[in-house]
Amino acid sequence: MTQEQRERKLRQEIHGLRVKKFHWPLEAFKFIIKGLGYGESLRALPEDRLIELKALLLKYRKHGRPQIFTFDRQGKYMFYLMKTAGWTESQLRAFTIQHYSKSHWNLLNQKERRAVIAMLQNYIKQNEKKTKNTTKKEISNGHPQNPQG
Repeated sequence: MTQEQRERKLRQEIHGLRVKKFHWPLEAFKFIIKGLGYGESLRALPEDRLIELKALLLKYRKHGRPQIFTFDRQGKYMFYLMKTAGWTESQLRAFTIQHYSKSHWNLLNQKERRAVIAMLQNYIKQNEKKTKNTTKKEISNGHPQNPQG
């Protein structure tokens, strides 16, 4: 089977998932894959990106449960750090797409996961330092400073 045939088969399988599993119309599907960073056309994607998209669609479950339930144990810790840092899921997705060209936590390898966790931890520490410096300026000897008194 040539690469062109494999890519065609992957595109057919992805559209099969779109119709059978998700019941998405074509325009909605194009909007979704564009938002995930895959562009609007499956024909423009190389084989490895098609495999990645198909894996993402296969792992996705339509349910009303919170996003945290789609993560593994390490992913749940990352989700906690993300919320503590004040990030949204879309901000994290944009970060992983920009830095690793991957649209979901489950697609990252161990090294990339550790890097994302370390970045979120540093971000939280920086925010805590800023908060402490602000608090120290406002309070002197346990009493609020009164600039007019």
